[in-house]
Amino acid sequence: MGIHYFYNFCISDIDRADLRGDILSAVRKRYFDRFDRIRDKITVGSEDEPLFYDYAIEKDKLLRWTVKNSSGTVLQEVIPAGEGKYFLYFYRDQKLYKRLLFSRLHTLLKAEYTDDDGTVCASIEPRKVQGGLCLLYESKELKEPLVLSPAPDVSDPILSERMRERFTDYSAVASTNEGIVYFLSDQQTSSFKALLGEVQAELNSEGEESFIDDMPLFEKINAKDFNVKRNLSASLDISHAAVFGAPVEEAEAPVVEPEPVSESGNVAEPEPVPEISADEETAPEEEEIEETEDKKTAEPDKMIMADGAMYSYFGNLDDNGNRSGYGRTMTDLDKVAYVGNYVNDKRSGKGAYFYKDGTLCYSGDWTQNARHGIGIGVSARDGSMHMGNWKNNKPEGNGVRMTADGKILFVCKVLEDGKTVLMHYLPDETVLITKYDREGKKISEKTVSLLDF
Repeated sequence: MGIHYFYNFCISDIDRADLRGDILSAVRKRYFDRFDRIRDKITVGSEDEPLFYDYAIEKDKLLRWTVKNSSGTVLQEVIPAGEGKYFLYFYRDQKLYKRLLFSRLHTLLKAEYTDDDGTVCASIEPRKVQGGLCLLYESKELKEPLVLSPAPDVSDPILSERMRERFTDYSAVASTNEGIVYFLSDQQTSSFKALLGEVQAELNSEGEESFIDDMPLFEKINAKDFNVKRNLSASLDISHAAVFGAPVEEAEAPVVEPEPVSESGNVAEPEPVPEISADEETAPEEEEIEETEDKKTAEPDKMIMADGAMYSYFGNLDDNGNRSGYGRTMTDLDKVAYVGNYVNDKRSGKGAYFYKDGTLCYSGDWTQNARHGIGIGVSARDGSMHMGNWKNNKPEGNGVRMTADGKILFVCKVLEDGKTVLMHYLPDETVLITKYDREGKKISEKTVSLLDF
């Protein structure tokens, strides 16, 4: 699909803002999804340090945007820039330190950072080069501007997680219609690729995890592959995943799109870097946008800030404004995060939880936001599934573990006397049967050949 809209961006060395929980990005995304008026007043933050947002965005009008703290000090405000354009000023210690320039169509044109005396010290702005949009980075410390390209795409979820932990040397970060995108210089891209090769080699040397070892029973069953927090940002291509147990005509088919594909090589040097005149837009296709009825969707019943991101909720609310009853919570990329039942703003009852790419993570019983009862979980690492009992967010008790292509890995059976039998299905058509006592200590073990039956 590619990057078409920048909702916000910042220079990493100057501004380490968490764009995953950025209110401005969430509001601008909602506007560009529908192109109809958005107006609201919200309070964000803790009781000790609340921030008060008052905003309105609509076609052919300046953005109205004011952010104040509890003492009434203005932290963000809009300043007209002429010709329909406007700046969004950001203040720190009552001094301007950052401003964003927008077009009359609300397109983000530029970000500028200022010194204490108000002079611009650094800036980034979108540029079109071969392969799509990139960012042009200028600074008083640089002899000439740098062209920043999106970081190379890493589709494997485990490899991507390792790279996020170990590579932090990027020049800019942006919230876009393709999610959070990191931008690198040519030198940083080379370093990224070198580290990517090292991390890939490390993963290969670790080898495949095996269930046939001396690992205690409950560690086998409570495998890390089924840890929601660990795999929350992972991507898993299960093209036809749906809500288990629901009638086909009622199941919500998840939105399955490929991961954003970035330029994996260095950005071709422009000849020269094209300039954008005052009358041109960064994304000219916006000039042809017409407001249509199918772009309009219902306003969320509630907006939720969680884990550094903004979510939209559509469904029932109780008298206190908490999610209660049946509802659907959506990510800022318009993918379903959870659909099912809530009690007092927590997942309770039947419901399905999804990874950020829209594929199924877990469907079944919930209690106070924890997977508890009967359900099925899907691993982001390899697509394996665990079907059976869950307790406090982990598989426990009777259950079956299967590979993504339907092969049985093991079956766990709790006996009437409290002992447990674990049956490992091996590639040579044999089954390793192990019995454990109530505390998970191994009692006995034998191997049975399925070919003997």
